[in-house]
Amino acid sequence: MEELRRIRTGVISEDDHLSTMHDVLDAQWMYENEKDDSYLRRVILPCEYLLTNYKRVVVKDSAVNAVCYGAKLMIPGLARFDDGIERDDLIVLMTTKGEAIALAYAEMTSSQMTSVDHGIVARSKRVIMDRDTYPRRWGLGPVAVKKRSLMKEGLLDKYGRPQSNTPNDWFYVDYGGVKTNAEGVQYGSAPSASKVTGQKRPRADDE
Repeated sequence: MEELRRIRTGVISEDDHLSTMHDVLDAQWMYENEKDDSYLRRVILPCEYLLTNYKRVVVKDSAVNAVCYGAKLMIPGLARFDDGIERDDLIVLMTTKGEAIALAYAEMTSSQMTSVDHGIVARSKRVIMDRDTYPRRWGLGPVAVKKRSLMKEGLLDKYGRPQSNTPNDWFYVDYGGVKTNAEGVQYGSAPSASKVTGQKRPRADDE
């Protein structure tokens, strides 16, 4: 074997953006002495250059720091997304400025993202952005504000768990358009195990 070298990694080949260590030294000298970073930007590429072949999901600024702390991306934090995303596809989460936040696995398809109003969009595989690059914005929503007020009034314990004096409207989560528990009763409840007979439907050839 005459020569062994790596000619490609990801989307970068040995013919793309080649620079020597002398180029790096010259670029550093220009930046430190002339305050010119144009040469430095040519020899050092941002990590987003490596992620151009992934489908992208744009995250709202209010949800960026939560994802950096390991939270899953939910529908309220979704701003835009590419077409053709399928479940369990590896995607890249981006800010509105084009900064890479994390690599993640899609929990929804593109068509589902357009049609639902709640749910998990993606779960993180590898977080790229440093924490607290964007301001912390979780805990400011209506549910979190109500939870803190109930804890202050003693209607929830210090961990936010319900107690005997917790109001009933705290337990109900409205995803179907009804406003109270009484309105939801008219739609009935799921059948219990005691009501299931266990008898199979007869086949066509048995009749």
